[in-house]
Amino acid sequence: MPMFFEERLELISMNILIAANTKFMEPTSVMVYSLCRTHKDMEVDIYLAYHDLKEEDIERLQKIVSNFEKKNLHPLDMGGEFATRVSVTERFSHEIYYRILAVNMLPQNMERILYLDADMLIKKDLTEVYGTSMSDTCPFIVCEDIEGHKRETYEWLRSRVAIPHNSRYFNSGFMLMNLNYLRRRNSVDYILDAFYRGDSRYPCPDQDVLNHMYYDKVQYVPCSLYNLPPECWKIDTEALSKGNIRFASYPEMSDPTLNQDERFVDVTL
Repeated sequence: MPMFFEERLELISMNILIAANTKFMEPTSVMVYSLCRTHKDMEVDIYLAYHDLKEEDIERLQKIVSNFEKKNLHPLDMGGEFATRVSVTERFSHEIYYRILAVNMLPQNMERILYLDADMLIKKDLTEVYGTSMSDTCPFIVCEDIEGHKRETYEWLRSRVAIPHNSRYFNSGFMLMNLNYLRRRNSVDYILDAFYRGDSRYPCPDQDVLNHMYYDKVQYVPCSLYNLPPECWKIDTEALSKGNIRFASYPEMSDPTLNQDERFVDVTL
């Protein structure tokens, strides 16, 4: 499939879906602020899927959103029943499933929504990808999972979910969701059932299940534009001066003793 589609929608607003718990409020707050700041003139409705957030957590996000015009926060309590049917690990919480569970709670006249992981930093305008034309047979517009290539585990990722060698494995942290497709095919129930049956089978429960079900139906946009891992943002200038390409590590990116502007080149600017 082509990476981009020429036809685009005329946008007056965007719908954004995020999921968070009370332990994840710091990155979620940064993500929401960056989203609002990057789209100052755009009407943005942010749908917050949650269950265990405290009142002060929601108020914290609401305060951020209220500092920007045309921005609205819509809390969606997922309830506790779903959590009793899937397991969690140290790495993955119940919230990873809320991107699908929330679909049935969204306004019925909503046609699309962009799901974003709450630990993202939004550095550029998302309206171009949000307005991308979606095929009637496409459930999601996604980005390829670049981590597998970096760690040389891509073949293993594909094989563990039975994806053919000539197909790609996508990252579920960025998904433009075709709500018409999902509702018309009763896809939410099918996906949730697959989550119930496969959550303990796969290392990445939600992402692996979605890849197994939809690898041949999704449309792709470049991860370098819309889902670039943080450690790929910055190139070490010292290594570059020696003819080598080395990306900053997570600890280095948050090291206050390093002059970030001098030590690293931000490739996203």
